[in-house]
Amino acid sequence: MLERDPKTLARLQTVVTALIEHRVSTSLAELEKAIARWRSGAHSALAAHGAVLRHAARCERTVERVTAAAGDRPEGILRDAVDAGLMTAEEFVELVGKAPAEIPSIDALQDEDDASAPDKRKTLEALLQRGPVLVHVDARRSEVAVPTRFRADASLVLRFGYTLAPPIADLTVDENGIGGTLTFSGSPFRVVLPWTAVYAAMVEGEQRGTVWPEDVPEDVLSGSGGEPATSSMPQTNTPIAAGAGAGAGLTSLASAPSTPTIVEDEPRAKRGSHLKLVE
Repeated sequence: MLERDPKTLARLQTVVTALIEHRVSTSLAELEKAIARWRSGAHSALAAHGAVLRHAARCERTVERVTAAAGDRPEGILRDAVDAGLMTAEEFVELVGKAPAEIPSIDALQDEDDASAPDKRKTLEALLQRGPVLVHVDARRSEVAVPTRFRADASLVLRFGYTLAPPIADLTVDENGIGGTLTFSGSPFRVVLPWTAVYAAMVEGEQRGTVWPEDVPEDVLSGSGGEPATSSMPQTNTPIAAGAGAGAGLTSLASAPSTPTIVEDEPRAKRGSHLKLVE
């Protein structure tokens, strides 16, 4: 058990700062590579901008995770410091009284691919209470279950809701993702979207939504995705209000992609829209 004496607490604060700086440094190195590719002409300005957004979100999540753990899981912070080479195993044993392997990590150094899952779940649950939701997903991810003809689509948009007709009787939103049986050209198909593949969502008919910039496919940001053709990423600006179900790393969508592929589970009357319906 970690003692709470002034000397130990001072050491813990030093480790907290070092862990955050370590994660920011590695993230900056990735960002520099993205900017270098943009300067060389290998990537578009949008792709570089997307890397900036991912860097900011990644660092914000790290700060939140580490500072929160400092209060209730300080041993986990020290464990991650050992893994990062910022503390010796001998010092860890001296401070904690156990070997590093006996203490669970707080995942301060983990890849951010699945870190936003809790935020996405809360956001989708809140959006679904307001009406049908258009979920933007990278259908190329191996864990995604959609009809075969959509598996190559980096910006597929699927429509979910609690009050659709016919209803999605098996609609689920849990810690793993969102799923439900949708109808594609008259044929039902059980769709499964893991949170790692979901990168934006908006309530149908509204002009603003939520995007997780660190999860947006790079080719969607640059508009260089393969067939079927999709648009560039929605514009992002300031974070949406926390009361609307936003979490760390979420930004507000100025608009949805101009020409994404959208598949819905029920027919609708034709109306003006910037979304392309694929039957």
